[in-house]
This record gives sequence, structure tokens and C-alpha cells, in this order.
Amino acid sequence: MVKTKPVKKVALILLFAAMAVAQDTRPTVAILDFESQGISEQEVKTLTERMRSEIGATNAVRLIERKAIENIMAEQGLAQSGCVTDECAAEVGQLLGVQFMVNGSIGKLGDKYTIDAKIFSVETGATERTVSATHEGDVSGLLIEMQILAWEIVGLQAPQRLRLQRAGEIDKPTVAVLDFEGRGISMLEAQTLTDRFTTAMNKTGKVQMVERGVMSEVLEEQGLESGDCTSQECAAEVGAMLGVEFMVNGAIGKLGDTYTIDIKMFSVATGAAENMQSVTYQGKVDGLIVEIELLSWTILGLNAPKDLIKKQRRYAASGQMSAADDGPNWLLWGLVGLAGIGGAAVALGGGDGGSSSNDIGEPPTFPTVP
Repeated sequence: MVKTKPVKKVALILLFAAMAVAQDTRPTVAILDFESQGISEQEVKTLTERMRSEIGATNAVRLIERKAIENIMAEQGLAQSGCVTDECAAEVGQLLGVQFMVNGSIGKLGDKYTIDAKIFSVETGATERTVSATHEGDVSGLLIEMQILAWEIVGLQAPQRLRLQRAGEIDKPTVAVLDFEGRGISMLEAQTLTDRFTTAMNKTGKVQMVERGVMSEVLEEQGLESGDCTSQECAAEVGAMLGVEFMVNGAIGKLGDTYTIDIKMFSVATGAAENMQSVTYQGKVDGLIVEIELLSWTILGLNAPKDLIKKQRRYAASGQMSAADDGPNWLLWGLVGLAGIGGAAVALGGGDGGSSSNDIGEPPTFPTVP
């Protein structure tokens, strides 16, 4: 067998590398150190490097390494901290052969920090997108802001883990609820009851919920509607795309005057059921809503508020069998709780009162590269 000479091997490696680059159609981007306004240059360098790391993690662009930028700047007799104008940034971008440059500034006004960033075309000088953030607190909080801006500057929504860290809710497990399957009731009725369940779960203050709008966007990307995703496999796939820890799905049925509710919460990572709850109910629809709200607590392994339990007893007492407020509960409960809830139930047990989720607008699309 003929052995390939070392020189030929190197040539082949370079050829394959060049082919790989040629096939990569992602925009090329370089990030200059941000301008310092009221904070130290070292802190600005650290924060800019955090943006570089995170923008690379988006996988939306081909990022030029800091070392390559420093080499070009050294050849021009410049330091990154001295290249703060768009003209200078564009010149560096041309020397690097990139399509877009990112620059900006980080400043401090009183107790507040401000970040302003811009991405612009090296060829035309036109600004493609600007993003900004204001932070009140310790300077270390700017690290999260830079990570979030790294996604937004390329036209993407920041992952939920980062948005939760910004909100200071990193200790709360993330949960998404798929619309319950309707059996004997309309899809609209099932969605209404699902919304009530989601709202009640959010009010427990023990979890961070994913909004319906975000869920709908993910399903739409997969060519699905909420009612189409009823299997655990589909729910787990959606949960993985949402980046949540737990998914909740289930079904609500009607047989004559009897309603049945079956709900399951499972881990997206392992697929293991954390808790399963089943309820059979006869009575007014208002009582069914109370049962849904109660399940939002019990599925998390939590004790329901006393006012909900009183409501449940009232609807039981107004049924076919009369009972005092402190009498027996005539609802037929079928509870299937896992003995090993300890993990999720205890983990979900900390926190304070109600919480609300932040609406994040639809980000613009990334600029089309000629």
C-alpha cells in the first residue's frame, strides 16, 4: 500500500477545511470590545467576552475569535478600546473579511447600568439591528444581560433559562402545560379548562410557567396544533424545544353527567412520571373548574389552599346528597400518586406567593446576507 506523504496530508486537510467553510452559509460576525463609560475597561472586556461566548452558542453566525481581531488591530497600531467609531469598526471588519460587525457601549448612571449594542453591515455601513438593556444592581448582573443581548442581536429569542435568571427565578422548576385532550367535550371547552389549570398552577408560586403563545409558536413550527400533540412522546419533544424541566398533559372526558380528569406531570429529560392525578366528578360545571384548580396544586405535591377546599365542599353539599360544610366529600377521587415524588414534589415546594411571567416580543429576523 502506498503511503501518503506528510505534505500531501496537510494539503488534504486544508482542502477539506476550505470546503467546510465554503459550505457554511452563516453570516460572519466580529465583535469589538465595547466602549467603557463609567466602568473599568477590564470589566467591559469581561462583559464583551461573555457576549462573544454566548453569540457563538446561538449557532446563528460564524464568529471571528478575539485573537484574530487583536492581531489585525496590532498590525494597524490600534487597541480594541481605541476603536469605538463605526468607521474604525468597519475598517477592521474589511480587514477581517467579515460581513457584520458588532460594537456598543456599557455605561453607568447613578445606580443603573446601561448596555447599547449594534450590528451593522461592513459593506454598506447600514445598521441591521440595535438592542439595549438597563440593569439596576450589582455589576455582575450585566453578565446575564450580555448573554440575553447576544441572542437578541442576531434576531433570536433568548433561551428561557436566561430569562429566568434575569427574573431571579432560577430556583423555580420550569413547567409547560399542553392543552388537555377533550373526550366528549369540545376542543374549546378543553382549552378553557387547560387555561384555568395553567393560571392556577402559576398562582402556586412554586413553578415558572411557559406562556401559551410561546407553546403555540413551537407547535406551529412543527406543523401541529395544540390538540394534535396528545402523546407523551410529542409532549416530551415539545418540552425539549421549550427547554423546560417538566411537561403536563392529560385528558378531560364526559360520560353522561359524569366528568373525568386524568393529568400527568413527567420529566422531559428522563420521561419518568413525577405525579399522576385522576378525578371523577358529578355536578355543576362550576364545581369542575374548582376541581381543575385543586389539581394544579396536588399535581405539584402541594396542599391546596383552604378556600379552594371549602369551595369543593360547597359544591359537594349542593349535589344530590346533602352534607354540611364539615361533612364528607361526595366527590369520587381516584388518586394515583407515585411513592417517589420526593424528587419533584420537594423540589417544587419552595418559593413565595403568586408570580407572573414576562411577555417578550417577537424578535426581528436576522439580516439576509447577499
